[in-house]
Amino acid sequence: MKKILFLIMALAAIPVFAIKVTTDGKHNLEKAAGKYQGIEIFKKNDKWYITKIHDGFDETETVPIVMEKNGKFSANYKKHEKETYAYDTKMKTLVTLAKNDTDQILFIELPEKTKAIVDTNFNMNKVKGYWCDQLFEIVQKNGKWYLHGEDDGGWDELITVAKNGFTVEYGTKDTGDDRRFTFDTKLQTMVEIDKDGNIILPYILKDYCPTGYN
Repeated sequence: MKKILFLIMALAAIPVFAIKVTTDGKHNLEKAAGKYQGIEIFKKNDKWYITKIHDGFDETETVPIVMEKNGKFSANYKKHEKETYAYDTKMKTLVTLAKNDTDQILFIELPEKTKAIVDTNFNMNKVKGYWCDQLFEIVQKNGKWYLHGEDDGGWDELITVAKNGFTVEYGTKDTGDDRRFTFDTKLQTMVEIDKDGNIILPYILKDYCPTGYN
């Protein structure tokens, strides 16, 4: 069950710390243009459009982009709620904004194979706590670190602390299947990475969840 839930998380949009979006007041659609995980921004016949994948990647919808104030822009989806976006000039990527506060980032939209900026001064105190996905908590027991979850009657997965992050066995003897985590210094949050250092999914502490994430 845990593996199924982890796979669902990996296919979801990417959550980020509840921080304010940074813009220069411009829409910067030329910089935002491209393919992300579940979203594509493109220009056609001098007009800007956004395509979004709905309902578990089974359905797509393309709508015109509506220009908003302060560098923000939105999409009025017919099969989904309106969403507001911006190009964050600090993180240099597209972000989805919270519905109740469009100054607040709800998700980072990253292209596939985005390299993590690894924290070379990593320590477990940077990532301990209950994470926003509500599937696990990082805890220390008797000098060892664990992923602790409440689903399936409760479970613990032993963490192996490494120099620039930590690993968790994925249930096989092949260490190449181990799950890898680090603290990304650009996003300022914990991220899961693949064996090549590409970000699979960032996480956020529950206390900092943007309104609307859950």
